[in-house]
Amino acid sequence: MTSPPGALARRLTDARPDYTSSAFISGAGSGIGRALTLTVLDRGYHVFAGAYNDAEESSLAESFDARRVTPIVLDVRDEASTQAAATIVGQNLAGIKLKAVCNIAGVIVNGPLVDLSGAALSNVLAVNLVGVHNVTRSMLPVLGPGSRVVNMSSASGVRTLPFTGAYSASKFGLEALTAAMRMEFAPLGIRVSAVAPGMVRTPMADEIQQQLRRPPSLEVYAEPVRIVLAKSVASVERGIPMRRVVATIVSALESTSPSPRYDLHDSWAQDAVLMRMVPTKVREAVVARVLHLTPTP
Repeated sequence: MTSPPGALARRLTDARPDYTSSAFISGAGSGIGRALTLTVLDRGYHVFAGAYNDAEESSLAESFDARRVTPIVLDVRDEASTQAAATIVGQNLAGIKLKAVCNIAGVIVNGPLVDLSGAALSNVLAVNLVGVHNVTRSMLPVLGPGSRVVNMSSASGVRTLPFTGAYSASKFGLEALTAAMRMEFAPLGIRVSAVAPGMVRTPMADEIQQQLRRPPSLEVYAEPVRIVLAKSVASVERGIPMRRVVATIVSALESTSPSPRYDLHDSWAQDAVLMRMVPTKVREAVVARVLHLTPTP
């Protein structure tokens, strides 16, 4: 589906919403996207809330005033779906420009590359990378001078650890796409930023741990995966509060001079020093030693 049910559409028409300050948020049905929706509503925005499926759309419609939130079911992987969503946004705005596009929707896959199917890798790239392009490109006609685009990147967009290859590849690609957007959209008056947190306390953290509990197909990875799982559990306990991530996104939306990239470290020593400043051979030797990924002589 790419549009709200008829009953919801009628309710939106009758409600006469105020669209003078509006944002489109993908992934608004859960996690960071839902928390961001709540926060910007308090700041006077109207939210076009991208939902993954009918259940999320129904939850959004039941939870929020139709004058403040317009739920739209869309598949970010499908360009026809994102264009249909943009048509709904444009029809509602009726000439008013969208203040912001927040690309929050994302998926994650963890585990050894030997157990990663091509289909699973393609899906991660389709959602986390191609989906951001589809949404942003589709929404360009309703953006204008002063509008903002905020892309949800990750610490994994600048560093890679074992068993996070698929997710990291998608976020490395997103960093490049965001940089290109920032330069190409500047003549249109559109500012583009990436927000790149480490481990955040969200339902996605639980999903990471569930994936790491699956026994790997090769015994050589059993102990390293167990160590990574234990470190993931500890990382969540000291993880970045969702409110901090949301506050950073709001800063990117409202700052008169937004940063190109906002880093949020859950472990400064690991993310800012070990993974970005230490030479590659040294860094990978340390990681291999810690995770018991000892090379075969």
